[in-house]
Amino acid sequence: MEAFFGVNSGQQNRFINQFNRLRPIQNQVWGVKNAIWIDTNNAWEWFLTIPEFRAVVDKRASMMSSNVPKLYDKNGDEILDHWFLDMVKHPNPTQSWADVVYSLSVNDALYSNAFGYCPLRSLNQRNLFVPLPSDKIQIQTSGKTLKQMDLNGLIDSYKFRYDDGEIDTIAVEDMIYLATMDGMNIVKPTSRIDALKYPLSNIKASYHKRNVLLENIGAIGILSAQNSDMGGAIPMTPEEKRTIQKDWFNRSKDEIMITESTVNWQSMSFPTRDLMLFEELNADKMAIIDAYGLNVNLFSSEKGSTFSNVKDSIRMVYTDTIIPETQQMYDSICHQLGLEKEGIYIEACFDHLAVLQDDEQSKHASEKIEAETNSIMLNDVIKLNTAVLAGQMSRNTAVNSLVSIYEIDSLEASTLIN
Repeated sequence: MEAFFGVNSGQQNRFINQFNRLRPIQNQVWGVKNAIWIDTNNAWEWFLTIPEFRAVVDKRASMMSSNVPKLYDKNGDEILDHWFLDMVKHPNPTQSWADVVYSLSVNDALYSNAFGYCPLRSLNQRNLFVPLPSDKIQIQTSGKTLKQMDLNGLIDSYKFRYDDGEIDTIAVEDMIYLATMDGMNIVKPTSRIDALKYPLSNIKASYHKRNVLLENIGAIGILSAQNSDMGGAIPMTPEEKRTIQKDWFNRSKDEIMITESTVNWQSMSFPTRDLMLFEELNADKMAIIDAYGLNVNLFSSEKGSTFSNVKDSIRMVYTDTIIPETQQMYDSICHQLGLEKEGIYIEACFDHLAVLQDDEQSKHASEKIEAETNSIMLNDVIKLNTAVLAGQMSRNTAVNSLVSIYEIDSLEASTLIN
């Protein structure tokens, strides 16, 4: 520290001490806080409190539950009489099969694990299917993952915790265990919402910030005195300060404060528009939609979507996500119920949905046109072959005729002409 001219050593030391106390303030940045992230283990809480998250999970579950399960034998013939179909008609005392699939889908979305209590009865039949909350199930693994050919080799049992804390042990053969694999864990895969920690945290923070702004708008700033005379600024008197403060704190956000003092308002808040809260919310919502394989046109938005876009998006989501994932669920159920050993498989049927009817109608129309075309072509081939055999036309001419009329290659045409 350089010497100070015109001051004694005592004053200099006091100045240096004061300077050292104030110096840390120079590099401080006001308003900086550490990021706050949600605990993804509380998936059920975020499902209940974050509307964008629940909308996506509910939409996926609703679409998956719209299927009708059908049984087929190894020859592809539909089976109409089977104990599984009886269970589908009445799975448990309070739910339909659509409710069961809905619950399984929600639990899978939140935990990547879904459980159904389905006790084994005599003759390898079952008549009860109760979906259980995944956050109340503990999997007792065997600790052995290699060289296991069935689920019993991987899992010893399941522990189900009731609301009162009581624990019930469920045998492996009495539980249907469904899991969305994470590519690493064979049992108990990591929940997909672990990858959504940041967008879910931002949505939660966005709602909190918007509420603070709405409840306290205009309340962040400085009221300073503007009175002055020849000697400079005149500070407020203690009485003026108390009066203004009392008026300020007692008013509502929609009232105007009236004072006889000359004051100036200096805002200290950040412009709401510049925070881009809604843009951030939309970006986080898109991340959730993408994580579950849905489409933004299925949800409300400021820009809106055309009828055609919504319809095409619904069909695309069914084709790319809902149908494959529902079928995967049934494949696992079929395997765990032992239906594969009977030569039976379950198909998730969505053909009854109106939005998919156009695809089926177009498919049938296309097949009909193809059949009619093949029939006409067959008649022409017969006529051309008859003409060639009768010597009325050369074989090359007949082949060229087929190529020009039906736009097939000469090799294919040659195989049709004698």
